[in-house]
Amino acid sequence: MNTQITLDDQLFQQAVELTGLKNPQDVIETVLREFLVRRRSDPLAQAFGQYRWEGNLDKMRTDQCY
Repeated sequence: MNTQITLDDQLFQQAVELTGLKNPQDVIETVLREFLVRRRSDPLAQAFGQYRWEGNLDKMRTDQCY
């Protein structure tokens, strides 16, 4: 896949420093792979959208729990 994107320079530089990779394509592919591994192994992320939540956020935000 060929695409053009604009990246935050500081964010990209941090990724380069952490990975030790210099080629932008290698950095992006490595970061994407690691993201997918983490996301697939996170049970909370896997449960997203699977359960119905009922509650009153307005009440929860004003409740004082001491």
